[in-house]
Order: sequence, then C-alpha cells, then structure tokens
Amino acid sequence: IKRVVDAYFEKLESYLQAHPQSSKTTVAPQQPAKPVRTRTRVEPKQTAEKPKKAVKTAKPSKTKSPEYKTTPVESLDTDVQFIRRYALMDGKVKTQAQVLTLIHSLQKAILERRIKKTSPYAAEIKLMQEQLIKLYEKMGDAAEIRIVPASLKRYQEIANAQTPMLSIALLKSYVSLNGKRGVDDKIEKLLARMKKAADSGKVTRDDKYVRTISAAYKSMAEHINNKSEVLTIHPAELNGIKALIRGKANGRRAQKKSPYSNAGASAAHQTRNENTRNHPEVIPSATLMGMQFKTIGLQGKYRQLIGDPSVGFTAMVYGLPKSGKSTLCLDMAHYLAVHHGKVLYCAIEEGFGYTLQEKVGRLKASHPRLYVTDRVPENPGQFDFVFIDSVTKAGLEIEDMDALRKAHPRTSFIFIYHTTKEGRFKGSNTHAHEVDVIIQVENGRARGNGRFGVGGEVEV
Repeated sequence: IKRVVDAYFEKLESYLQAHPQSSKTTVAPQQPAKPVRTRTRVEPKQTAEKPKKAVKTAKPSKTKSPEYKTTPVESLDTDVQFIRRYALMDGKVKTQAQVLTLIHSLQKAILERRIKKTSPYAAEIKLMQEQLIKLYEKMGDAAEIRIVPASLKRYQEIANAQTPMLSIALLKSYVSLNGKRGVDDKIEKLLARMKKAADSGKVTRDDKYVRTISAAYKSMAEHINNKSEVLTIHPAELNGIKALIRGKANGRRAQKKSPYSNAGASAAHQTRNENTRNHPEVIPSATLMGMQFKTIGLQGKYRQLIGDPSVGFTAMVYGLPKSGKSTLCLDMAHYLAVHHGKVLYCAIEEGFGYTLQEKVGRLKASHPRLYVTDRVPENPGQFDFVFIDSVTKAGLEIEDMDALRKAHPRTSFIFIYHTTKEGRFKGSNTHAHEVDVIIQVENGRARGNGRFGVGGEVEV
C-alpha cells in the first residue's frame, strides 16, 4: 500500500510541475478519488482527460453478461483460470510486483504444458502474455490495468464459459476436515452452506453428486450430535470422494489427461492388470510368505529413518522454512546415487543458483549419477529416484502426482512440502494418504514413518 501511495504522490508532483495551470482542479478536495485513479495508469497524460470512461469500462469485468453460456465443471481449466484472473484486473490498480507474479505463473503453466499450444484459447493466452509483458516494461511502481474493450469482452466470454460446481467445492471442504480436532465450528458452517445450497436450488436432485453431498451432511450431523472429538470419514467413502475430486467420475474431467501423463501410464496399468491375473484372487497366508517382492536394499541411517522401501516408492518430506528439508533431501539423493541408481533433483524452489551450489559443495553431494534441474521434466522415468523441491512451486496437484506414479511405476518420487506456522504441511490429508513414507524435519532432526518398518529418527 505504501508503495502505491508513494508512487501516486511522486507522479502527481511530476504532473503538477508539468501542468501548473491545472493544479487547483486536479487536487480539488471534492474530487479526491480521480487523481488517485488517473495517476497510477500507464499513460498519465491521457488519464486526466478520460476519468469517467475509466470507471464505465471497468464495470463489465464485475457484471456477468446474460448472453454468456456457462457450463458447470468439476474444476476450471488452467487456461480459463488465467484468463479469468486477467479479466478481473481490468480497471484495478496493480503493483509491478503483482503483474510480474502473474507473468511468472503464466509462463510456468505454459512451460509445464498445463497450457498447451492445442488449447482452444491459445491465441487469447498469447495475446494476454504479450499485453502483460508490455505493461510491465512501461509501468512504474503501480498502474491501472486497462484492457482494450474488444479483448476484454472476449476474455469475459471465456471466463464465464465455465463455472466450478458448488457440490465439488462442498465435498473438498468436507474432506479437508477429516481426522482433525477442534473443528466443530467449521463443520457447523459447512452444514449451513450445504443446507443453503439445497434451499436456494444451487445444488439440486439432478446434481450427479447430490447423494455424496447427502451422505456427507448426514455424517457431519451425526458427528455434532454425538459430540465426537474427531470427524472420521469411512475409508470407502473417503476414497470415493477423492476419486470424484480428482476427476475420475464420469464427465469432461474424467477424460482429461494430466500434463505429466503419457503412454507409459496405460502400459503400466496394463502390466499391473496382467500381474494381477497371474495370481488367484485368494491365496493362503503361507503362500504369501513365500512370495518375493523386490526392495531397494537401503542401508545405514536412511534405513533407520524409513526402513527398506520397495522399488517405485513415494515419500513426503515436510517441515518449517530453514528446518533442513533441502539439506536432508540433497544428502539422501547423493546417498541413493552412490549406492542405488540414477537420481534427479528438481530444485524448483532455488533453481540454478549460488545457494544450491553451496549446499551441494558443503554436503559433497556431487556425483556422476546425480542430476539437477529447475523443473519437472516430461519424462522422469529415465531416473530411478526423483526429488521434487517443492510441490508448491511445481504446482503439482494430487492428480498430477498420481499420474507421475502410474506413468513411471519403477521410479521412486520424493515430494517436498512447505508447512504452515503450526508445522503442518500445506495441502489436505489426501496428500499424506497417497504416499508410502512421511518424513518430518524439525529442529535439525528428521523423523520417518511409513509402510516399510518402524519409523526412526536421524540428525540432518
């Protein structure tokens, strides 16, 4: 706020020096809002002449035109999300840092192929990118965003072409409460939202998720009536809702591939089915004990931390900033490269910079089989182990992580997470359920827990 205000006064002073005759009318006390709006625009000389038009042309971005046809969807497409964000910026004052953040996010989505050249809105995305870069290069500390009316109308049509399904949003909120204590107030608010959605007709009997919503409502009502300490969702119900949220139900999202999936996913799925058919559905426990399953053969302190995981395992590492997550993972990556195979470390958080170089040098982690990148490659299956630092910076959702595992079943993925101030990882409990190993880093110590043995503790 201070940066915007300072920029306004700086430009106002420059304007008054250039136009001494108009100083009285520009700073008239009865019109304080006009100088603020007009002086933060990219072209300050033109804004004083058209303050009224600036207000009028900003209205379409706030009002949904009745001619737009909206399709309810489980989740907005990435290109639609960016176009919507840009359209909503029209008529608003944004700082240079805010514009740069949007540019970086857009370029990252294009680089990771979440927005592809085959997108039906590829032309609009390209134009939007060019306009943002041009604006950033010309603006000062802050500017009023102005979109050409014809372009704005097109952006609004696209932005309103899809609308998130309320039922999916309600189910996401429901799943996020699973296993948590002291959330009765949130449960009651969610119950009220569900009731209001039904009463107002926003969630009707024709909604394909209405039965799931009803079951969730009943479960939360019983929790409140029984005064239970923790809301526990039955595993079968929880898995079903997760599948819906990921887009595995019937509909448009079910047919949409993750940007990280490829032909290997279907091949891996076919192989698993064939392996399953090779074994009977029911076997004696003695037969199970005689079967052989391949593990990595982990030794030393990392075996003490997580046990001996199977080939293609997944792990989550989380902790507060500066707790040693990256140090632990780089050291583990070096250990795996020395003893167990080819390793890729995706340093998306730090990139190719001095801090990463310093860590690798300090840990003596350089090795011919340890590779480093600043993004998630399209084909990580050429590596035995892939570290992604971090999930937040990579922009990975649950469906993307699931696609990575299915597409590359013999590659182990170690996902690194940010945490909240309370020390909990950012993301729903769904993330924790989807991995084989969980490692918490705190105060220079790492504690492991998972499916491959009793979790231990090691020093970072």
